[in-house]
Amino acid sequence: MINLAPDIFRKKEKVTIGESNMERHKGYPLKLSYTVIFICMEGQAVVNVNFKNYLLKTNEILVLSHDSITIILRTSKDFRLFYCMIDKDFASEIAYNLPNYLFSFLWESPLCIPKKTELPLLDIWLGQFLHIMQECTTHQHIMLRNHLQNFFLKITEKIPQASSILRKEYSRKEILCWKFWDMVGKHCTTHRDVAFYAKELCITPFYLSQITKRQFNDSPKDLINRQVILEIKFLLSSTDLSIKEIAEQLHFEDTSYMCRYFRRQTGMSLSEYRK
Repeated sequence: MINLAPDIFRKKEKVTIGESNMERHKGYPLKLSYTVIFICMEGQAVVNVNFKNYLLKTNEILVLSHDSITIILRTSKDFRLFYCMIDKDFASEIAYNLPNYLFSFLWESPLCIPKKTELPLLDIWLGQFLHIMQECTTHQHIMLRNHLQNFFLKITEKIPQASSILRKEYSRKEILCWKFWDMVGKHCTTHRDVAFYAKELCITPFYLSQITKRQFNDSPKDLINRQVILEIKFLLSSTDLSIKEIAEQLHFEDTSYMCRYFRRQTGMSLSEYRK
């Protein structure tokens, strides 16, 4: 068993995995990475998430986000969990093709309980995960992204059609935020300015900034930039388009500006990422 170091939740790797009995962390709010997956391998624990208690039992899964208030209250003597912590940039890349309602569902229902028939699949998924992390190097990034996307898509498949998330009545602020996020997905390749989205939503840029920071914990500009970077990464990794052609397709003034934009957001050059 790999025990968590005291500062394990502050590590900044793209993906950090391991096993722990969580003994050192009981009774205190956990400092979580952007997205966290806990899978109970043995025993059970009472975990308080956003002021609601959950009994986490063997083979059950908790999916948490950085702003989840999470406290391990009690654990059995044989408790052991697998943890996967994902940083913000990689979590955004994984979420690129996932439906928005999944995140609302996981916020309200973080505990996922596999059926008995699905337990062998979970074992296989964990085995593949460990293999990718420990043995694969050349294509590890893409393999991890796809592997985690499949994990979250499987959860999406299990969301009941009668779920309150799918028929929930949202406040005006929530509706504006989700409309904004939908517009970003459709228009970020042609519009990178906040003013465009605010005008389309008939609100001021300042008000848009207020509500996105409250709903998504990010400014509108950061959310737009994040989506644009995902578009660039997708074209770099899945097409043979030249840098110039990508710049034209994404409506950048010229390639040098797109290069500076990408380096500023990611810390690496376009050619480094493509390699």
